[in-house]
Amino acid sequence: MTNQLLLVGEVVKPPRMSKSPAGVKHLHLVIDHRSQQQEAGMTRQCFLRIQVVASGDWAQDQANQLTVGSVIEVQGFLNRHETSNGVPRLVLHAQQLKKI
Repeated sequence: MTNQLLLVGEVVKPPRMSKSPAGVKHLHLVIDHRSQQQEAGMTRQCFLRIQVVASGDWAQDQANQLTVGSVIEVQGFLNRHETSNGVPRLVLHAQQLKKI
């Protein structure tokens, strides 16, 4: 079963590229998502800051197009990562990413 998440947000930190020991390119982004959602018959403001990782050769092309302030649409899946200090972090792994 595949569950895809679609999120629109603004890039808030400069995009960063890295490469795994296996040679896979990774684009690291941090985005802010803001929206209004309905809950219990009422409207509420929602805010989310989340790390986004795009992996593969296509990630480099995306990195060249994105800057702080870019608004993007990301489709992918959520995964739990841990920092070197053991702090859990929720990360959105992008399978599709486009600048809006």
